[in-house]
Amino acid sequence: MTDGVISRSISTDSNAILSNSSSLITRTTIREANNHLQMLYIRNQELEQLIHEQKEEIQQRNFEYSKLYRANQLLEQHCQQLQALLDDRTQRLYSYERKEVLFQQIIEFKPTLESLVRMLNTFEQSSSLLLGSINNKPLEFVQAANRKIPPEIYLSDL
Repeated sequence: MTDGVISRSISTDSNAILSNSSSLITRTTIREANNHLQMLYIRNQELEQLIHEQKEEIQQRNFEYSKLYRANQLLEQHCQQLQALLDDRTQRLYSYERKEVLFQQIIEFKPTLESLVRMLNTFEQSSSLLLGSINNKPLEFVQAANRKIPPEIYLSDL
């Protein structure tokens, strides 16, 4: 019977050894698992912090984008206004160029026109001397000063 007791105690001891070794493995495994969980928790915190920072950065970029977009719209409107002003001034410039060509032609003909006016005045004066009694006024092609005609039309100013 002692054999049975010994065998039982041996089997209990072997269970204890097996039990101790499995509890050692379990404790080691638990420590490793805890360390692993701690590292995962730390990494999770880092990633959550990174996400938070990226959200703030995205919000800041969106704010900057909306400011730049609005500024761009204002600049586009300003460019359109400047383009309209440029078109208006270009049309005026073309008009002035056409007038300038006309005035250049008038200036080219000025000596001829002055000569023609002198000849007509001379002819008028000589005809009035011949007719004598007829009360004719000489022709005047130079406009009187009391009439309101733009100055660019006066031949004497050319």
